[in-house]
Amino acid sequence: MILNRYLFYQNKHAKMKRTTSLILTGIIAFSITSCRKKGCTDETAANYDEEAKKDDGSCEYDTSYVVPTTYAFSDENGNSTVSYTGQLQRLDMLSEMTVYMKTGNTQGTQLDANQLKSMYANTGYTWDDANGLGMNSTTKQLENKTAGGDQYFIDLFKSYMDSIESVSNSSTAGSMGVPGVVTSTSNPSKMYLQSATGIEYTQLIEKGLMGAVFFYNISSYYLSDAKMNVDNSSAVDAANGKYYTVMEHHWDEAYGYFTSEINYPSAGTDRFWGKYADGREDLLGSATKIVEAFRLGRAAISNDDMETRDAQRAIIRLELEKMIAGTAIHYINSALNNVTDDAIRNHALSEAWAFIDDLRYGYNPMITTAEITNVLNLIGDDFYAVSTTDLNSAKDQLSTIYGMDAIKDNL
Repeated sequence: MILNRYLFYQNKHAKMKRTTSLILTGIIAFSITSCRKKGCTDETAANYDEEAKKDDGSCEYDTSYVVPTTYAFSDENGNSTVSYTGQLQRLDMLSEMTVYMKTGNTQGTQLDANQLKSMYANTGYTWDDANGLGMNSTTKQLENKTAGGDQYFIDLFKSYMDSIESVSNSSTAGSMGVPGVVTSTSNPSKMYLQSATGIEYTQLIEKGLMGAVFFYNISSYYLSDAKMNVDNSSAVDAANGKYYTVMEHHWDEAYGYFTSEINYPSAGTDRFWGKYADGREDLLGSATKIVEAFRLGRAAISNDDMETRDAQRAIIRLELEKMIAGTAIHYINSALNNVTDDAIRNHALSEAWAFIDDLRYGYNPMITTAEITNVLNLIGDDFYAVSTTDLNSAKDQLSTIYGMDAIKDNL
């Protein structure tokens, strides 16, 4: 089993650094957290409150420049300086892969691993290119952007593609010990292609690549010092319409992996991280915090304000990671709420598993590799055999690490 091998691989590096809190400690922590003062906790902000213990998104910054209300920036001649077409192409590639994989949710539909691998590497596949991004002439791909080109993770995703083909070849309905399409008992319109142990490879591939490609390249690559400490003095190639500086372009590329829309969150909440950030807006403020940091950071770059830029990239990294952790908890809650419905429980656990694993791709994450492995071990790789006790333990460990104990049951 692929997940077994993966967990074994990660277990070699695992050392537990945290233990589950005692019930009494949890109650005390909850009480303290509930009473903590909220306010602006960013020391670089004009309204920084040294007594605030929890950021409420109210930070304001003294700037001598205008921060636009959408992700639209231009030079003194009115030329747009924003460009992230390659990122939009990759978003569309994963969208098209996901649409194809979901056809396997109809019993009898066989999926082709080679087609998925062709889409993954953008070799020999003809895209629908519904958004007219020139995907059939581009050399952009998802494979070589996976975790910085790490072959272990590339091979892992390819093995998931082999597995989804194998599961789709089943001629019977899925159930415990039997691969195939599993139908929800509470909502028969919900049907998911799942392995004999309940793994939904569509989720491991889609949500996994959201982490290994999109999240990794935002947090660990384009916002890195290597990509930020570059030229910001002149346009790359104004004669050919490239009016942006190298630094501006790198920041834009990070934004393009988050959402395709300049007016997010009015638009762009339909897929990938833009969708899940919007889903965590009510409790975590994810959509607002992330997009405002992207806009302010970009305006800071265009005005050579590197202190503000650095403050905003720290916010983006932190809020993306918290949003992913909150989303993982959300799907653990879904599994707990549907524990007797095999199809929905397995579907939710497949999503939770992928989102938890995504946390490893961030820059200097709050959670360690050992802790990720421990949480995944609690869920295990047989979703028919999972216990509510273990699921609650997995949820508690995540919520404690990310300071979400007070809201964990509502995510």
